[in-house]
Amino acid sequence: MTAPEKRRRSWLFFALAALFFFGVTNFILGFISEKSTADPAANVKSALILWLGAGLLGLGGAAYFKISARGFSGFPRNKFFLFPVAAGFTLALGMLLLKISLSANPLAKGPIVAITSSNALIVAFLAWVFLREKLTTGQWAGFVIILIGIVLVSLGGGSGSRFGAVGIAVLAMVLFGLTNFILKLAGEHGCNSVTAAVVLWLTVGGCGLLALAWHWLQKSRFPELRPAGLAWLALLAGGFMALGMLCIKKAVTSGPAGPAAAVSGSNAILVSLLDFWLLGHWLPALKLAGMLTAVAGIGVLAMARTLKK
Repeated sequence: MTAPEKRRRSWLFFALAALFFFGVTNFILGFISEKSTADPAANVKSALILWLGAGLLGLGGAAYFKISARGFSGFPRNKFFLFPVAAGFTLALGMLLLKISLSANPLAKGPIVAITSSNALIVAFLAWVFLREKLTTGQWAGFVIILIGIVLVSLGGGSGSRFGAVGIAVLAMVLFGLTNFILKLAGEHGCNSVTAAVVLWLTVGGCGLLALAWHWLQKSRFPELRPAGLAWLALLAGGFMALGMLCIKKAVTSGPAGPAAAVSGSNAILVSLLDFWLLGHWLPALKLAGMLTAVAGIGVLAMARTLKK
């Protein structure tokens, strides 16, 4: 494989890194939901604290920019600053809607995860319409195989459904797709990935502060998660989510947006493995089949010929 070809495939490494970070994030949030079953609002509270966790990482990045005298350089024009800001808002709202949909019908976890993880279809469609991004036959094959695997993994976790919860999940899917496409647009306009990620983290943290202020006015206290310690886990999940967004930004910038989003969206594989390893949750045959299918799709993407830019 030639050096330029390797560089064109570097997106897959970042997409797999995003898979890891998002997988850990979703496992932690699932763990919180399981351990706080007495609190019906645990999913929404954990989303709020997760926003704050991403914001803390953003503050760390901003402090580094200040100390190093680097500043928020990396935007070709000042107006491109709005790209990661918009992505931060859509990401935060998407995470909130995902948690609301899970709270509305916990038995529909499988279909809900399948719907939201399929946001790669939104990304691929927008990239084709607005950026005329094309995929090779091999990339299309890997893309479709991964999506089939995601659906099988998610449906292996349950089959309950409720119209309201599914409708909210569809809205979350659209928002996640918009988030990844906006990051793709930022990359197309030459926005630096690290700078854009820090701005996105700060935006998500700002959403957390606004939600915290509203919660404080309503209940006059910080939203608590029981048992003690779950709030710290939610903060940690926010940090992992933030790192995942940095990786997906680099992935969609250097590679095809749809397949990159599909690879990161197959983090349900890692969530299932962690559920089995740490919590002892048995893996149904359908979930195992989906995991193998998604891994096969990633393998096809790794070997597929890439289009020259």
